[in-house]
Amino acid sequence: MIRPILLAGAVVALPSLAMAQGLEFDGSVTAGANFNSIGGIPGTDITLNGYSFDFDGDLHFDESFSVGIGAGFNTGNLDVTGAPSEISVDLISLSIEPVYQFSSGAYVGAYYRMGDLDLAIFGPVTIGIDTSQYGIFGGYDFGQGHVEAFYGMSELGDNALFPVALNTDVTDFGVSGSYEVMDGLDIFGSVMRTNIETGPTSLPITAYAIGAEYDLGNGFDIYGSVGGSTFDLSDLGPIDDITAFGATIGASYDLSASGSMPLVLSAEYSRTNVDLGTLAPLLTAGNDLTVDRFALGVTIPIGNGSTTPLNSNTRTARGEYRSAVAALINSF
Repeated sequence: MIRPILLAGAVVALPSLAMAQGLEFDGSVTAGANFNSIGGIPGTDITLNGYSFDFDGDLHFDESFSVGIGAGFNTGNLDVTGAPSEISVDLISLSIEPVYQFSSGAYVGAYYRMGDLDLAIFGPVTIGIDTSQYGIFGGYDFGQGHVEAFYGMSELGDNALFPVALNTDVTDFGVSGSYEVMDGLDIFGSVMRTNIETGPTSLPITAYAIGAEYDLGNGFDIYGSVGGSTFDLSDLGPIDDITAFGATIGASYDLSASGSMPLVLSAEYSRTNVDLGTLAPLLTAGNDLTVDRFALGVTIPIGNGSTTPLNSNTRTARGEYRSAVAALINSF
């Protein structure tokens, strides 16, 4: 519990530090809970329930230059029928994105993101998987919306369980955008691809999503998204691709609309179907996997920060990930 406490302390201290230096800071913090139920394997019930603490913000040095800062901590327990014990899952993520904004509305930037995934399988036995992503991005903000593209690379830290990572090249690229169709209604979407290449073998993963958010007034918003992903296994022989398709619907209420504190309450439901193709008879007796997710969130905006919950499954459609793999991992 020490790491999330330190993370929370750093987030709380950052806005005060920024103001002390005469800088502007806008951001938000979300504390959330999520409950996942995975079905499709005969005679087996799988649940993944946990809690999250996420932070995202922008530190403005002047009108042209800012630095985006993000951090997150997710912890949960994976419970599988028949397993001797639950599997504890902890995920810590950090990100930094310096951005330069031109007067024309165009902008360019660079990003670095890291993740630390720990799986405690049998008591003190823990598997640690470290990842990092880095690259460049650019876009254009035209007032009613924006378009953006990115290109980068991902790396998997040294781990005895994944020696193949030492000879693997992973590239990430994608586009995203948003548009205010009318007052109170925004639509947004993204398409991203991660290419995993090990020698002559290429394993591309594609993720895509589109969503919308509508302001009902009086502090109420409704939002949702639909999207899918494809894991191309054709280089491994006569194996069908693994595909997934899901939908999310949610609602939020801003307490400040009624004169209360600046606090946003949110709740959402997601359902994802996973088609394992030719692997289904081996893994699920021919069934598709289904994932039902219910999430709750409490979001505190800082400055002019966003009121969108940071534990929402619509973040893929909003273009907030720089990797198709990261989009999949953060959907649970």
